[in-house]
Parts: sequence; C-alpha cells; structure tokens
Amino acid sequence: MKAVLLDIDGTLIDSNDAHAHAWVDVGREFGHDIKFDHVRWLVGMGGDKVLPELTGLDQESDEGKKILDRRGEIFRSDYLPKLQPFAGTRGLLE
Repeated sequence: MKAVLLDIDGTLIDSNDAHAHAWVDVGREFGHDIKFDHVRWLVGMGGDKVLPELTGLDQESDEGKKILDRRGEIFRSDYLPKLQPFAGTRGLLE
C-alpha cells in the first residue's frame, strides 16, 4: 500500500455539531431563524445546498455569498480550534 485517503471533516474529526452551530450563529447575525435541530441533519450536504434550504437564498446572491463567507469565518475562529477526533481515530490511523 502506498497511500490511504481519508475523509476527515465529520468522519475522523467530530465536527458536525460545530458546523451546525456555525449555521445557527450566522443565521442570527443575518436575521435568519436557523434551528440547530433542523440544520444538524443537513450538515454534509455542502453549503451551496444548505443555504437555500435554510434561507431561501441562492449561493450566488450577494447576501448568500456574505452568509457563506461569514459562516466559514465563524466555523474557523469559534469552533475549529476546539474540535476533537472521534474515539478510536488514532488507533485506526496507526
């Protein structure tokens, strides 16, 4: 074996709740009532599909672009530094 490819986000790292919280936070900032329980089940679809589901906005609209950019900023600054791997991840990789 020469290489192994692994999906990290939400697979090896427990990040799905953090992504959902970032959506809730950005919704609050932009005046969209985004419920954690609703968005949590959408995580993994990609922001281009989640955005219209939660807000009715297209990803190419000015507001849609701003929301997606800001959500990424929120995730990276507020949630990413706190993420942890799932139990057993180290053993799997070893």
